[in-house]
Amino acid sequence: MEWSKYRELLSSSEYRYNVPALFADREAFHAFLDEITAPYDPDDVDHIAGIDALGFVPGAVMARELDAGLISVRKGGKLPIDEAYRISDSLVDYTGEEKTLELDVRMVPDGCRVVLVDDWMETASQVTTALELLEQAGADIVGISVLGAEENETPRRLEAEYGVHSIRPWHELGTPERERESRDATQRCRWSV
Repeated sequence: MEWSKYRELLSSSEYRYNVPALFADREAFHAFLDEITAPYDPDDVDHIAGIDALGFVPGAVMARELDAGLISVRKGGKLPIDEAYRISDSLVDYTGEEKTLELDVRMVPDGCRVVLVDDWMETASQVTTALELLEQAGADIVGISVLGAEENETPRRLEAEYGVHSIRPWHELGTPERERESRDATQRCRWSV
């Protein structure tokens, strides 16, 4: 599918992209799922791990397509399980807010081959934290799939270590309106000093 179609659906006046709008468009959603599933062979993947919440959508479809199980990496406080089975870690996300991800270790068979899926990777803090939880639980990460990835040091390190498959990198998508306006205002202030 032409990237312009994805971009049109993802456009937003907010500080982040409207990824669920892509899910609602039948043609774009199917093309996106085909593209993020294509690099993986069902014989090489045991589970897909989706990050709460938008990673669950492509993760569930990928699990079905690759004949794999689905592991959910949840936001803090969401798992209704005994503490003995829960592992968690905190992170600071792209907004600067501290958050927690948690995992039920019983969902991760020792040595299972996992592809981690999320919608976006800005600072990669969620992806990195999810990877650490999955590996702590005994998973072998065989890949990462996201819709978009910002080009910075952490995604490049993850690409070298695990392989990152994204439809288009951040710089080809453009900047959300609010972020662009904020950046433009900052530039105006610098020039006026």
